[in-house]
Amino acid sequence: MKKLYTLIIILWVAFSSQAQVVISQVYGGGGNTGATFTNDFIELFNRGTVAQDLTGWSVQYASSTGTTWAVTNLTNVTLAPGKYYLVQQAAGSTPSTALPTPDATGTLAMSGTSGKVLLANVTTAQTGSNPTGSQIIDFVGFGTANAFEGTAAVAALTNSTAAIRLNGGCTDNNQNSTDFSTGTPTPRNSSTATNTCSTSPSLAIASPTGGTIYSPITTSANVALSISNFVVGNPGTGIDGHIHYTVNGGGVVMKYDTAPIALTGLTPGNYTVYVELVNNSHAPITPAVNATVTFTIAAYNVVANLGALRAHVTANGAGKYYQISSNPVVTFKRATRNQKYIQDGTAAIVIDDATTAPGVITTTMNVGDAVSGLKGQSLLFNGLLELTPIENATVASTGNTVTPQVVTIANVLANFENYESELVQITGVTFDATATNFAANANTPITAPTASVFRSNFSATEVDYIGQAIPTTPRTIIAFPGENTVSVPSPSIYFVARSLAELNVLSSTSFDNINGLTMYPNPLSGNTLYLTSTANAAMSIEVYDLLGKEVLKANVVNNAVNVAKLTVGVYVVKIIEDGKIATRKLVIQ
Repeated sequence: MKKLYTLIIILWVAFSSQAQVVISQVYGGGGNTGATFTNDFIELFNRGTVAQDLTGWSVQYASSTGTTWAVTNLTNVTLAPGKYYLVQQAAGSTPSTALPTPDATGTLAMSGTSGKVLLANVTTAQTGSNPTGSQIIDFVGFGTANAFEGTAAVAALTNSTAAIRLNGGCTDNNQNSTDFSTGTPTPRNSSTATNTCSTSPSLAIASPTGGTIYSPITTSANVALSISNFVVGNPGTGIDGHIHYTVNGGGVVMKYDTAPIALTGLTPGNYTVYVELVNNSHAPITPAVNATVTFTIAAYNVVANLGALRAHVTANGAGKYYQISSNPVVTFKRATRNQKYIQDGTAAIVIDDATTAPGVITTTMNVGDAVSGLKGQSLLFNGLLELTPIENATVASTGNTVTPQVVTIANVLANFENYESELVQITGVTFDATATNFAANANTPITAPTASVFRSNFSATEVDYIGQAIPTTPRTIIAFPGENTVSVPSPSIYFVARSLAELNVLSSTSFDNINGLTMYPNPLSGNTLYLTSTANAAMSIEVYDLLGKEVLKANVVNNAVNVAKLTVGVYVVKIIEDGKIATRKLVIQ
């Protein structure tokens, strides 16, 4: 999906038409996961030259499309010029850093992404989606808000970003989209040092925020500027000058109007845009007024397989973009966020593809389909590694099967990243249930003999065991290991199954019963694998990749077998000795 960021250059507006006291900062992510502060807040600023009595004033909040406004009354205080006023709002459920001492407190639970905030000189709750009238002193819409000042709302916020009015709160061209930028919340109260607003020309870059990284499919990006106390246009009466800008130090471009400056034909790389105000003779005004922003069009990290993707995330952190060369197989699909569990011969991951169907991947995919051309961004959701696709993918083949790895709970807990979201098979699982039936999004302790948690992560429309009786006898199960740092007791690793049948897997009595079996070294970086057992009888092995394809079959001679033909990856080794069978996972480095 191509992203387009509109460049809007605002003409100077007479000061008399602008509010003296303005909303200078809005933050709604307080107390959410990853929040910067525990509480939401609204910050006000007196950008004028005289004090303002706030007695009988209020700040009010409504949802992005709401018509009902919740009210927080301000204290009876006179706000001096250049001073801030901090209104603390509701706290979330995940405590973080406390706000500076607030000047007023309320209970507004604001959205962390989209909403509307107004400042009124009355305490009466406003009505309608876009209240107007002399009682409205200032108005800010952010994210998907259906009302705002000017032509567009402030960009969507996050749990770690706020809407911040430029120039310390001084900029007010009655344009939310260019009067504000988004960035790290910096709440200020009445004790903060005075910030005196200048009447001199000013220039600020409202978007993108410096250091912004756009996806590899972005080919166009525009820079939004906010200009105060300076009239842009062709030379003539009342015109102060125009704009010069450069991209990556290239030729100077002269701009005499307010039309968007569209940067097109962009390819992956870094871009620096320098903008300055010049007079009608093309000379920089005195004192100089300029601004610079740097942003990046990301490149794909091309990885051979999901194991390589996971290794790159471990080394470099989540948030990077990837192109996967292998064809992972879909092992489970669900309607929730169009999620798909996929797995290749090295590892697995969950595709998280938007909130509405069909998502970015419009190709219909079913369990057993191999996915080709997968491209997306990695992210961590409560500890679980996911991939958000940014382009459509296709089906390379159908009818593929994935053989679950035979492991123990202890194996998974000791090296979770090697197993996350992969199909595994665990023998001797006991459900230590206090409830009678499986319930959606409920945790049930399990042991085998190591303790862990079975989590009914999927809904009743996605799996058939919700509402069914929790087993009371030991059994073999097939499940996905997952992680949830919010909803699962420590350690935050859980197991979740695809079906009721996989909570009672049939196995032969000879399964995994070779006494004293050892297989080493594992992980293996050389060419020789060693196997021993108590019986020390004739032994053979069959090696399968994680798609169930046999890749090696050999006899064990003098407790050793040559596996030089195996490439780097994860395999399942089937060991046969005197009619007894065991399986082990083998990692080749």
